[in-house]
Amino acid sequence: MDWHILWSTFVLATFKFLISGIPGIKLGVPYWEITVSSAMGASFSAGVFYFASERVILFQKKRRELKALKGKVKLKRKFTRTNKWVVRIKKTFGILGLTYFAPLFLSIPVGSIICAKFYSENKYTFPLIIIWIIVNSIMLNLLWYGLFG
Repeated sequence: MDWHILWSTFVLATFKFLISGIPGIKLGVPYWEITVSSAMGASFSAGVFYFASERVILFQKKRRELKALKGKVKLKRKFTRTNKWVVRIKKTFGILGLTYFAPLFLSIPVGSIICAKFYSENKYTFPLIIIWIIVNSIMLNLLWYGLFG
């Protein structure tokens, strides 16, 4: 068991979960070790950012209001391509789709904050994020081991 490789996979999965298993494969680490390590790293990051998201959202709102008071920025909503994609996923697939796609494709921190912003009142949101992280870790590492192993 190479602890430094598993630790590196854990840390990489906290921010970029989608590609976190690839380095371990190239270094010859067994499938289950990489899968567990990346799932734990992503789950840890999701927990931290999901439960801290209320403060992050409040901080961003106050910062925008302060800039608007100083006259630097107008308070208007920005509809970027990513914002439109998130709203489309939310409207099309609901809580299941958002908890699946947002942490996977955006990043674990951003995806967890978005899920908390839209569905923080739902008690199943965080468990769904964790379940999808585990499922994605299994599927992604099977894919990476098939392609690069």
